[in-house]
Amino acid sequence: MRLQFSPLLAILTTVARIAVLVDGHGLLTVPSSKNGGTITTPNGDTGIHYAIASYGIIDKAFFDNDHSKTPWTRPGEFNHELARDLIPGHPETLHPCGCNAANNVGYCAGVSQASGFGETIQGNTITPASWSRGSTQETAWNAWVNHAGGHIYMLCKKSQFDSCRDALLPSNTLQATQVQQDAYLECVWDCFESNTLEWDDTFLSVGENWSQKLQYRDDRCTYATMDPTTKVGKDGHLWRYTPIPDSQQITNGGEGKCTWESVTSFSNAEAREEFVASFGEEDVCDSGPDSHAPPDWHVFDKVKVPMEIEEGEYLLSWRWEGYMADQMWTSCADVTIAPPGSSSSAAEDDGCVLTPTTSTPTKSPTKQTLRPTSTESPTNAPPAPHTLPPSSPPVTTPKPTTRMPVPAPTPKPTPMPVITHKPTPKPVVASSSPTKSSPSNCPSGYSGIRPYNGCTKYHHCRDGQILGAINDCPAGTLFDVDLQYCNWASLVTCQVDAPGCYSNNFKDCNHPDFQVEDASCNTIWLPDGGRNSCIALWGSCTNQGVGSCCEPAECYQGSDGSYAQCIVPSS
Repeated sequence: MRLQFSPLLAILTTVARIAVLVDGHGLLTVPSSKNGGTITTPNGDTGIHYAIASYGIIDKAFFDNDHSKTPWTRPGEFNHELARDLIPGHPETLHPCGCNAANNVGYCAGVSQASGFGETIQGNTITPASWSRGSTQETAWNAWVNHAGGHIYMLCKKSQFDSCRDALLPSNTLQATQVQQDAYLECVWDCFESNTLEWDDTFLSVGENWSQKLQYRDDRCTYATMDPTTKVGKDGHLWRYTPIPDSQQITNGGEGKCTWESVTSFSNAEAREEFVASFGEEDVCDSGPDSHAPPDWHVFDKVKVPMEIEEGEYLLSWRWEGYMADQMWTSCADVTIAPPGSSSSAAEDDGCVLTPTTSTPTKSPTKQTLRPTSTESPTNAPPAPHTLPPSSPPVTTPKPTTRMPVPAPTPKPTPMPVITHKPTPKPVVASSSPTKSSPSNCPSGYSGIRPYNGCTKYHHCRDGQILGAINDCPAGTLFDVDLQYCNWASLVTCQVDAPGCYSNNFKDCNHPDFQVEDASCNTIWLPDGGRNSCIALWGSCTNQGVGSCCEPAECYQGSDGSYAQCIVPSS
C-alpha cells in the first residue's frame, strides 16, 4: 500500500518549509491550483497569499555558473538535473507541479501530497475545470513579486502522471534514492513537455476579445488587454513574456518592452485608473509603483486545447521562468478534458458593461525611461541578477562588471520596491504590527527587505509593516544588503544605509539594530545613520543647547523650569 501524507501533516510540512527555506513570488490562479491558489487568493490574507506563492519555487536557477544567465535567457532548458546539481550540497527538486523548494519528490504536489484528483495540499477537495477538446480556455497566474521573464502551460494525463510514481518510486516516496527520483522526474517532465499548449492569438475586435490581458483582482470586467510577445524556447515552443517588465528592467538595457507598449485597450475607465495607479502614466516605462510587486493583477492568457488529445483526467502545469532573478516557479491544476462541445470555451466578459478606452498609448515613454539602443550593460548597473543585459545571444552577452557572489548556501530573499499609496482603495495589509514582543524594523511607509540583528536575520517590509516571519541566515552567513540574500560572512560588511526620520514618538525613529524600548534613549535613526551615546529625539536631556542630544536634535528646556527634552532643531 502506498503511504499517504495526512492533510494536517501536509499543511505543517508546507508551513514549516516556507518559514525556513523560501521567499515565494508567483502562483497559478486559473484554474484553481493544487497548492491552493485561486483568483481570490491575492485579495485575502497577505500571509496566506505569500505562503501559497512560495510553494513551487526553485530559488537558484542559472546557467554556466553565471547568476546573470537566468532561466529566461534559455526558456525551458533549465531542467531537473541542473536544479539537483547547481549548488553542491543543496539539491533542489524541479517538478512540474512544485515542491516547495524541497530536496525530495515526496514533497511535490500530486505525488504524496494532494495526489487525488481535485485535492489541494491544504487537504481540501475542489471540482476541477472541464475543458472540451478543440476549445479555447483561460489560464491565469499572479505574481507576489515580479521578476519578469515568461511562462508556458503543459498538460499530462493523470493516469500517466501516476504511473511514473507507481512504477519508479517506492511506496514511501520520502525513501526514494536519487536514482529513483531522477528516473521519476524524467518520466513526468516527458509527459508534460509532450503536451505543451499553444496560445490562441485570435482577435475578434479590440475590447471584445483578447489573447492576453491583465485583470484587476477578481473583477473579470476590469482589465487591460495586452499585445502578447513570444520567445522561442526548448523544442521550438513559444513562451510568452510577462507583460509587466520588472522595475528598471528596460531602462537598464534589458530585453522586453515598456509596460505601455503592450497595452491595446482598457475595458473601462476604472481599469485605466487602476493601471495608472499601479504602473504610472503613459510616459513611464518600467518604474511604476507596482512594477516590482503587482499582486493586484492577474496575467490571463488564452490557450488552445488540442482536438486530438485523449479525454479524461489531466494535470495542467504552469511554468514561469525569471529574467531579473535567478529563480523559477511551477504549479499544477487538475482539469478534465471532455468531448468537443461539452463545456464552454473561454467566456467573453459575460455580464460586463464594457466602455473601452484608449486602445493605444497617446504618449511614448520619456527619454529617460526608454530602453537603450545599446546591447551593452550599463556601467552603473547594480549587481546581477537584478539588472541584466539582453539575453540574445545568451552565450556572448556582456556580463555586468559588478562583483559576483559565491553561490549562496541559502535561498535569496527578494527585494521589493518602495510602494507609494494609490489613489484607489487598497486592502489592509495583514499586520505584524510592532509590539514589545515583536520589534519593528520597518520605517514608516517603507517597503523592501531589511537586515535584522546585526545582519544575522532579515525580513520583508510593506508600507512600514513587517511582512511574514523574521528569517535566520544560516550559520556562517550574513544578510548581504547589496546582493539581497544571505551571503558568506567574509564577503559581507554589515551596515544599514538608513534615511533619517523625525517623529512625535521617538521609538518610530529607532535605528533598526536597536528595537527594544530600553535602547531608545541611547540610539536613534537620524539622517546620517545610527548614533550611539547620545539622547534620542524627544528623550530627556541634561545639557541646554547641544552636546547630549543626537545631532541635529538639540536640548531645550522651557522657561518654566520643566525638564529638558531633545527636540527638532529650530532652524
